[in-house]
Amino acid sequence: MFSRRRCGDICPYCHIDTSERKRREESFTEEELFESLWKLSVKPVCAWLICIRGAQKGRDYRIVSGKNYIGRSDRMEIQILGDNEISEEDHAALSFDSREGEGTLLPSENGGMLYLNGRALYLPTALSAYDLIAIGGSEFLYLPFAGKNFSWEEEERAEGL
Repeated sequence: MFSRRRCGDICPYCHIDTSERKRREESFTEEELFESLWKLSVKPVCAWLICIRGAQKGRDYRIVSGKNYIGRSDRMEIQILGDNEISEEDHAALSFDSREGEGTLLPSENGGMLYLNGRALYLPTALSAYDLIAIGGSEFLYLPFAGKNFSWEEEERAEGL
């Protein structure tokens, strides 16, 4: 473990000058640091899963860009509590490609059965607005937000970020 007290500003293992990093950190204003931390903590919503039947009826789940793993565990991006028919981890995944504005439902080899609009799902399948997804004893409605009419990336470019 590197100790600045014992080794000074030069790491004895990789020989990197750590004082440079400190100078860069000090060059940011408090407002710039807050803004960069805010951007790291906020993952813009791209779509929602809304529970219409089951233990979490009425609850919505945010879908963000990338893979959103579904299960009961708190390690899942979409944690569905109260339905023990849903696998603890990786029952399925919902991937959202923000570049294409498209959501895809991905069945898991480890998970249980998954149904899309009443039919068993065995392969990754593109989702459309208002598709019905049955997982365990729960049913969800898919509602996209980002896509043809709105893109977070376009908004950021327009704002000059």
